[in-house]
Amino acid sequence: MYSKKILVLLLLFVFQQAAKAQDSMRVVVTCDRVPGTDSLWIMAQLNQHSNAGSLMVVAKAEDADVVDTMYYPLISVVNNFLLVLPEAYTNNTITVKAFYYPGIFQITGVVHNRKPAAEMLVFLFARNNTIYNKIVDINDGKGFILPRLIFENKASIFFNYADSKHKQKPDISIKQFPAAADFKDSVLSAKFDFKALLFTSEKYDSLKAAGQLPAGAVRVEGNGKELQQIVVTGSRKTQLDKFKDEYVTPRFNDIMEKEFDCLTNDDILHFPNCLLYLQSKVPNLIISNDAEGDQALFWRNEKIRAYYIDEIEVDFTQVQILDVNSIAYMKLLPPTLFGPSMNGGSGGVVALYTRKGEYVRQGNFENNWLFSVKGYTPAVHTLFSKDGL
Repeated sequence: MYSKKILVLLLLFVFQQAAKAQDSMRVVVTCDRVPGTDSLWIMAQLNQHSNAGSLMVVAKAEDADVVDTMYYPLISVVNNFLLVLPEAYTNNTITVKAFYYPGIFQITGVVHNRKPAAEMLVFLFARNNTIYNKIVDINDGKGFILPRLIFENKASIFFNYADSKHKQKPDISIKQFPAAADFKDSVLSAKFDFKALLFTSEKYDSLKAAGQLPAGAVRVEGNGKELQQIVVTGSRKTQLDKFKDEYVTPRFNDIMEKEFDCLTNDDILHFPNCLLYLQSKVPNLIISNDAEGDQALFWRNEKIRAYYIDEIEVDFTQVQILDVNSIAYMKLLPPTLFGPSMNGGSGGVVALYTRKGEYVRQGNFENNWLFSVKGYTPAVHTLFSKDGL
């Protein structure tokens, strides 16, 4: 009797261990230096029975004690990514570790104020394109979920009730997962020595012929560089330039635009709304009533019909009620920007950009219906670039 129980328990243990072993093989990750270059090639191969997942890669420059963390979607059987060292990198050793999570980025949220509708309109605008434009259900617990968000870099996400005539804004809190702490499955640990000096073929041959080739020299094709002797120069960007690089896409640039810096200039705080501030700055821009008796903005006697917050199209009221504390940057764009097929009409376009992340005013919070969210790392990424190496 007891022997049968022991046998059953033993078999159960064996099956559990086999299941764990199979589960740990859901993804196999390798990292190799690309021959003759200062780049690392990462390949993540999913088990054919595995669902899509996410990979967190942590690279550390040992000598400088600098860390860079990347996130990648694993949506194919074989997934490839390239890590490139910056030109100013002079340290020798880099350690690379990778961790797996069995799921794609998602966002969950809760509506805190009274729920006037069972549905909500959601726009998620990533750089150069809108990737999410849907109506989502709000459950009985005032919660909702946005599954499988696959986009690169940062994006702006905008919430509004499906009934566009409803002027109350939703009061929302969101959570994006998986977070770094959720990546617990270690799938890679590797170390690379980058102390070798890279030379172009011509320079390599010249030094070799002269008997001056240093130890550790590596011959490369094209415009190679001697990593430990490179000097990087450049001009320091203003805070506004840095913000524009991160959040303004080429589609919203025009040589005829009028722009207003609200990051380093607090003049806007003296106005009850951003449109009155804009009116004080632009000649022939007035707020008046249109033919239907509704309040509107007119420029050179033409009604402005196109309004954007973080490059997401909104209406006049949504711009008018936007908290001036949350505005980073404003533009007044010519009516020809989007062509006759868009809603620009002949009046022009108003584009506003809100403060996000490091740009939020001290003591203030981001909008509770408009957020900045982080996406996956591009497939080609320069390591430590944000740390100024």
